[in-house]
Amino acid sequence: MNIFLYSLLIVLVFCGQEQGTFLQEQSTTPQQNKLYTIKLKETHTIVSAKEMYDFLTTKQTYFKQQTPIDIQEIEFGGYVPKPQQTTERRQANLKLHNFKNTQFTGPITVGDQEFQVIFDTGSANFWIDSVKCKNEGCKQHTQYKPGFSSKHLGYALNVQFGTGDLNGEVNSDIVKLGEIEVEDQNIAEIVEENGSVFQNSGFDGIVGLAYPSMAAYNLNPLFDNIMKQKKLESNSFSFYMSNKVNSLESQITFGGYDVTKLDGPIHYHPVIDKYYWMIKAENILVNGQDQGFCPKGCKVVADTGTSLITGPYDDLMKLLDLTNINDNCSNSKELPTLTFRIDGVNYDLEAKDYIMELKDDGTEIPLSNEVSASAFIEGSPKQCIGAFMPLDIPDPQGPAWILGDIFLTKYLSIYDRDMNMVGFGKAKH
Repeated sequence: MNIFLYSLLIVLVFCGQEQGTFLQEQSTTPQQNKLYTIKLKETHTIVSAKEMYDFLTTKQTYFKQQTPIDIQEIEFGGYVPKPQQTTERRQANLKLHNFKNTQFTGPITVGDQEFQVIFDTGSANFWIDSVKCKNEGCKQHTQYKPGFSSKHLGYALNVQFGTGDLNGEVNSDIVKLGEIEVEDQNIAEIVEENGSVFQNSGFDGIVGLAYPSMAAYNLNPLFDNIMKQKKLESNSFSFYMSNKVNSLESQITFGGYDVTKLDGPIHYHPVIDKYYWMIKAENILVNGQDQGFCPKGCKVVADTGTSLITGPYDDLMKLLDLTNINDNCSNSKELPTLTFRIDGVNYDLEAKDYIMELKDDGTEIPLSNEVSASAFIEGSPKQCIGAFMPLDIPDPQGPAWILGDIFLTKYLSIYDRDMNMVGFGKAKH
């Protein structure tokens, strides 16, 4: 698979940050908080949707390893972490990451090396490709080499999923996000990986931005260390995802949000489970009609690491029947509006927001304002599909719906740890 990596610009931005309150429009009195913005690049990959979502959620078995990993054992391809006899083995359901047809990648520095990573609100661990890994998939990426600033911790992680497996060791190093420098950040060095999905990825690592309850060993995720070390005036970050292909307009902003990217008010919603960035929807409507998806409300998760919108299997199948998208998009003008009603606020997705073109190589391209639906209606051989996928998230977090990049492109999203709220505002495109 060919992956196009683009140079990414880090910009220090000063702009008025307007703090909204729950179910209120943003204040008209700006606060001059210092914002740090990292530009994100949208890239595409030909990895199939099935391969990607095979490890959307996975069990991560972890234990403290009291002796360093044997690198010679890794080189011969036989490495599997083994717990010490005196160490109690623990298991937890932790999400590794979401690998996407559309990736938004940005730069981060670990030690003195720069990597391209996915910033993922749907996971909490910090994974990076390591020079200790000799597998072919590892060699195709920038590999982390421990230096003078690194510290050995010796925590091992083992991940198994449908199309492969991964082994890692958690250590620590200095991490830089533009002008933000974070000391003693724990990182999971990937020391062995098996599966074609890694070879076909266009990034070197994943930075988890979910709550610390999801992280292995109760170690602090990156943003929690940023908070602990008091690097920001406001402990929040935001995502703006451009709908323009191959642009440098997408960005993640630390310390608040960029008001120039908004096209309307912001509404905040309380986090109901400090694991995912999970909030509660009152209902999910199709053309304004209640279809019985949320008789007692629905859990929804804002997840920047997921491309699509996912829902419980039965509900998602019903939604696909209700939308009834023709393969050639010939009925695109008749397709219904999908509405997520959250705390009385309606977040609408029109057909152009949730239809994707499926290209011959398996790449999925959103049918956005940049692509004319008439191109498909007028005899184009391209196939069109809904940007939906069934996914049963187990208890206690599930059942839940995931609002992926399809939703988060239309609505700028804010993740506020001071208030423990998620904010949405219509994005300016």
